[in-house]
Amino acid sequence: MIMIMSEFVILGSTISIASIRSYLFSKKIDKGDSLLLNPADYENLLEEIRSSDEPIDIPINVLGVLLIKDTNDNVPSGKVQIVKNEKL
Repeated sequence: MIMIMSEFVILGSTISIASIRSYLFSKKIDKGDSLLLNPADYENLLEEIRSSDEPIDIPINVLGVLLIKDTNDNVPSGKVQIVKNEKL
């Protein structure tokens, strides 16, 4: 069962791979959960990865947490929404 948390979380002035890693560590987000990102923030992350010369794996996965582009335009820019993957 998948549960979308209703609140949006601000990660900082700019969403980056570093800010996402820091957030995942500090909030102990579980592997298998997902973060829903505003489309512009998601594209900025893709650009950050491309410019770092690291291989890009699609879907983007940081520390076992999937990063998903919000296709419904619900997530405000600069924020993320946690999608908990509840284990039955």
